[in-house]
Amino acid sequence: MTELFADGTGSIVVSNGVVRIELVQLRRKDDKAELESHTSGHLLMPVGSLKQLTLQLAKALEQIQARVAEKDRLDNAPKGDDLDDALSNL
Repeated sequence: MTELFADGTGSIVVSNGVVRIELVQLRRKDDKAELESHTSGHLLMPVGSLKQLTLQLAKALEQIQARVAEKDRLDNAPKGDDLDDALSNL
């Protein structure tokens, strides 16, 4: 199995029942701070599979957002004496 890393997507083309998604990587331009995108590969799949892919990506995004929200909640929770103070004020 071949694995490709992609920083994002480029063009998305549908032709003859096949979706072709360009995968891109960002690279430094001449070892400077400026970045350029370069094609790292293509994902080809039947149009009929695109809906399932979209649903799976949406579900993954929801899970990531829930984890980030939980982490933020925990990071902002009162700690130590603050927690004791908060509980005593109930």
